Amino acid sequence: MKELKSIFWVLVLIGGGFMLYKTLPAYWGNFKVDRMINDEAIYYTNFPKADDVIAAAVSEKAQEFDVPLDPNQVTVAHSGSDLTISVAYSEHIDFPGHPFDLNFKNSATNHNVMK
Repeated sequence: MKELKSIFWVLVLIGGGFMLYKTLPAYWGNFKVDRMINDEAIYYTNFPKADDVIAAAVSEKAQEFDVPLDPNQVTVAHSGSDLTISVAYSEHIDFPGHPFDLNFKNSATNHNVMK
């Protein structure tokens, strides 16, 4: 009976490790994209560019983190002296027998205090 318990828990640990192996890169990429859009919101608040240029720059930088982000998935909004950058994308995870998509939504707002 002890051997069956041990085998069961080893299999649970292996399954959990496999789950982490498959999903952790997507969550890590999302973390890096969130930090990046915060930095970009600060930068483009102080050095304004056109919305499509900002969206293209955010998309290009996301590609460096292996995040499948298209410029159409980036929303840039201006409100007075505020700049908001929002992204929404999904990543496909291939689990044996149960593939699924992880949906991510990030947003960053920066206020220009000089205006």
